[in-house]
Amino acid sequence: MSNHLTPVAVAERIIGPIEKIALICGYSDKAGYGWRHSSSRRREGDFPTMGVVRSILAHASAHDLPLRPEWLIWGADAAQVEAAIAAHQGATSVPLLRPEVAAQ
Repeated sequence: MSNHLTPVAVAERIIGPIEKIALICGYSDKAGYGWRHSSSRRREGDFPTMGVVRSILAHASAHDLPLRPEWLIWGADAAQVEAAIAAHQGATSVPLLRPEVAAQ
């Protein structure tokens, strides 16, 4: 059985809390909460603009995070994301923090 993550959920799992993601994208820390909900122009869990997606990809690249561009468009299976994180942690000495730990 598949556990599909939305693009927002993928970013939260790899980067950290939605507040951090919003700040990375140049928004206020609370702006990202709305991204979890649908609007008349996008589905729930989708990012509002491609500018946001580009900011997230630039951050991931600068910090060597295992984020695939297509995951920010289509989302991803949770197992795929966890496998990428595990492979990344095996290749680096610095583990990724779980979102609840990164927020502290």
